[in-house]
Amino acid sequence: MRLKLLTLIAFTAIFAFLLTGCSIKSIALNSVGDALSGQGTVFTGDNDPELIKDALPFALKLYESVLDGVPDHKPLTLATAKAFCMYAYAFVQIDAETMSADNYERALELKKRAKNLYLRARDYALKGLELNHNGFNEALKKDVKSALAMTDKNDLELLYWCGAAQVAALTADKNDVSLMVEMQRGAAMVARVLELDETFDSGAAHDFFISYDGGRSPAMGGSEQRAREHFAKAVELSGGKKSGPYVSLATSVSVSNQNAEEWKELLNKAIAIDVDKDPGNRLANIIYQKRAKWLLAHTSDYFINEPE
Repeated sequence: MRLKLLTLIAFTAIFAFLLTGCSIKSIALNSVGDALSGQGTVFTGDNDPELIKDALPFALKLYESVLDGVPDHKPLTLATAKAFCMYAYAFVQIDAETMSADNYERALELKKRAKNLYLRARDYALKGLELNHNGFNEALKKDVKSALAMTDKNDLELLYWCGAAQVAALTADKNDVSLMVEMQRGAAMVARVLELDETFDSGAAHDFFISYDGGRSPAMGGSEQRAREHFAKAVELSGGKKSGPYVSLATSVSVSNQNAEEWKELLNKAIAIDVDKDPGNRLANIIYQKRAKWLLAHTSDYFINEPE
């Protein structure tokens, strides 16, 4: 079924570009855009990360090709932003962070690539917000609070992926000063998601703030207490079915406190989650569990005094 869908989409896209009638071409491309943006859990519900890793690059370029013909297609603009951000983290940045020390130069290359992919995701999300609210991007440059006041619950996904991509770009390149300046804007977008609906995507915004608050020192505006509060809400809202919050708290607060016992407890809980109990989040859980296993195997890299 999935193969037939992708084959149909690819054929329709190619056929549309060959059409000479602009109106017919637009209708065809809009139909393709609807199909692409409505795939639901085709990717996120899969149980084979390697399959998705191989498939996503083609899908991303197909998204962009169709958007080039129908630039105002709102659902596809959102889907493209989301897909670029997910691909950058799951299949580029994680690869960079788990490379051995003797592949340092290659790891830097991958982090640079991840940053560029995150920024592309951010730009598509900003485009989507502009489509929803004319003048949003100009307002954002002048006053973040006023710009975000323009948004509503219809913008939840765009706000989340825009903010997450913006902050993630800095995690991929901590030396880029320009990204440090924009980091607070990204966090403000995810904070707006919490204001509008903290239950969005089973507490995804709370999960974001586990790392954001827990990974910064108090002098930089971080807070262990806030991180733990967000962790509790993320676990509650996800029904304990997401591995992400456990990995987020372990890699931020547990490391900062040099609490290896808590680190191991959290990562083991992440690994113990049954990925089939949340089919829509299956792929993310598998990826986080793979990362948790790698982190456990490299505990000594993160702690000065690792307990026996």
